Amino acid sequence: MLPPIASPQAGTDKTGEVSSNIVINDIPPSAIGELARPAYPAAALAAAAGNCVVFATITIDAHGRVTEVVPSWQRLNIPNRFSDEFLDAVKAAVGTWRFEPARLVYWEKTANDDLKYLSTETISVRTDVKFTFEASGAVR
Repeated sequence: MLPPIASPQAGTDKTGEVSSNIVINDIPPSAIGELARPAYPAAALAAAAGNCVVFATITIDAHGRVTEVVPSWQRLNIPNRFSDEFLDAVKAAVGTWRFEPARLVYWEKTANDDLKYLSTETISVRTDVKFTFEASGAVR
């Protein structure tokens, strides 16, 4: 996963306070098992398309499944005649990924500043990923 391009806005850091006595921990999704890498598209490899970098934005739902894969609007994807094939390869691989879903954990501050657990909410999140398809056919 790639870090955000812009620094977080006020109130969007990993731990936030909703009120003077409620604290929220934002826990990002974590991968379950190994994350499959996409295959270099055969037609592009046969045509010696060379190196290609693909930035994609993925949506991970509250069940830990990838529900959407789209070209990133935050990072530059340089188009080529095989752009669709490279994106399809990314979609095929990323569609198999599984995650422990992102969560918001709510705590209440007690009178002596200890934290008392209140609840946990699983949430859907979006994040950018980068794939580098190398002319040799390797993908990292």
